[in-house]
Amino acid sequence: MPAEPRADAPMAVVPSWIEVHCRIPDGFRRGRPFRLYDGQLLWFSNFYLVRGTAEFDPVNPIYSTAFRYRRGLDIGPQKVGKSPKSAAHICLEAVGPSVFAGWAGEDDGYACADHGCGCGWEYAYEPGEPMGMLRPTPWIQIIAVSEDGTGNVYKALRPMVELGPLAFLMPKTGENFIRLPGDGLIEPVTSSDTSRVGARGTFVVETEVGFYTPRNGMTKVADTLHRNLAGMSARAALESNSWDPSQHSTAQTEYELAQSGKVDDVYVQVTWPPKNLSFANKAERRKILRIVYPEDTRRENGGHVELEAIEGEAAAMVEKDPSQASRFFGNGLASGGGKAFDLEAWRARAVKVPFVVPRGTLITIGFDGSKRWDHTSMIATVVATGYQWPLGIWRPELYPGHEIPAAVVTNTLDQAMGDFDVWRVYADPPYWEDTIAGWQGRWGKDRVIEWWTNRPKAMGDSLRSWHEGIRTGAVTHC
Repeated sequence: MPAEPRADAPMAVVPSWIEVHCRIPDGFRRGRPFRLYDGQLLWFSNFYLVRGTAEFDPVNPIYSTAFRYRRGLDIGPQKVGKSPKSAAHICLEAVGPSVFAGWAGEDDGYACADHGCGCGWEYAYEPGEPMGMLRPTPWIQIIAVSEDGTGNVYKALRPMVELGPLAFLMPKTGENFIRLPGDGLIEPVTSSDTSRVGARGTFVVETEVGFYTPRNGMTKVADTLHRNLAGMSARAALESNSWDPSQHSTAQTEYELAQSGKVDDVYVQVTWPPKNLSFANKAERRKILRIVYPEDTRRENGGHVELEAIEGEAAAMVEKDPSQASRFFGNGLASGGGKAFDLEAWRARAVKVPFVVPRGTLITIGFDGSKRWDHTSMIATVVATGYQWPLGIWRPELYPGHEIPAAVVTNTLDQAMGDFDVWRVYADPPYWEDTIAGWQGRWGKDRVIEWWTNRPKAMGDSLRSWHEGIRTGAVTHC
């Protein structure tokens, strides 16, 4: 009978090796063994998940194709431990058992003494467990938009090496690079010098991929890098805070591609906060923080995260930039300056059953007009329920000369005035001053009100109220 097919299995030697060889890089526990949090353990278990179909050839070993995932994306809030985890990952890829070395038999094991490490550590494999070995001539790069980005990882990496047994294998940890046995290299690279992103890389940590955008050219760099890694049978570990959806970053495209089901070999690790909680609300923010910062990372449970300190910084940032605070500390997909609203929340407020507003209903109307270069719209809102629907949306390219006829818009308003009890019409005047003045002459200035949208405070207050209405469900739409 044919043998039972193997199931995919993690290389359990990986986290064990990390906890023995890597050291905590800073703080009161500086120099102690680097114990993996549950989330970090989950990351390594999946990143080094070996395909059950993988076969080992000692003459020509396979590299990336032995594993279930060709790269991974770790999305988490500030200070949850992504950079130290990436530093430990680099140590493993540099001088640890990161390459699949076949399936263990009876009495198989990994001994550091066989790989130039004098720490004396040994690991006994279970029969059938995937084994690991060193990759020859590793060339590892840390890539980020800024020096601060690469520095977060590199500054954790150097003491992680220097304070433990890895100092014997990597005795020269310089400011700009680290030499590895067998002419290998670890080097940080920023967007200012992407020409150094080489085609011979064996492993890459890409930090801050939420800031890799088409505008700064880093999405193109990432695409080129991933093609190069494929040619070397190499892999990448991507890390990011949650991103601004308006910027179309590498983090967003990688995540959405994985979620779409079009690719199944990119591992994504993330804990999103509940959509019904607002980061701007203090009580709800505390609930979010306790969700996105796992229990074992918190100081009261032996971790490093001070939730009170995080809360203090988050509360201050909420006052200045709520979307950034939500992304950095709440791990929420809040839009930044390029995008005012959460489109998913807006879509969730659409009514599921077609609804016709009865004649005579008390409504208000908002009007924003353009002559040639933009859409013109007239939107109605039911005062009692917050339900919104368009009375008309006009596209200039559909009219001669690309100019929207004022008479068409006026006819729409005239019909609405007859069908409903229109309490107010709020109209933005630019390019439509004469038309709006005609509406005021017909229906009165107390019903048709000039509402200029170029007033930052008034507009900000209105947008904030609308945003809150969308969040709470006070606003619905067709």
